Amino acid sequence: MDLKIEQLALGVLFGAIGLVIFFTLVSRWLHLRAERRSLASRVICHLCLHAFEDTVHAEIVACPTCGALNEKGRSRKLG
Repeated sequence: MDLKIEQLALGVLFGAIGLVIFFTLVSRWLHLRAERRSLASRVICHLCLHAFEDTVHAEIVACPTCGALNEKGRSRKLG
């Protein structure tokens, strides 16, 4: 089977486009995973609204500014 120069050029072009799309998707996936991991450790104090990161695996953490106890995660309880 003879391969013409046009077929070779199209193969290289589509291969390069495929690699760009693949690496773009992998990059976006890794970025979103890192962002979710960062948001999981971020806590906003319900009393003084101080935002801080806490990597301890406790459910309730104390605010370093005012000392109020806060729940980690997406809890939206009032009071």
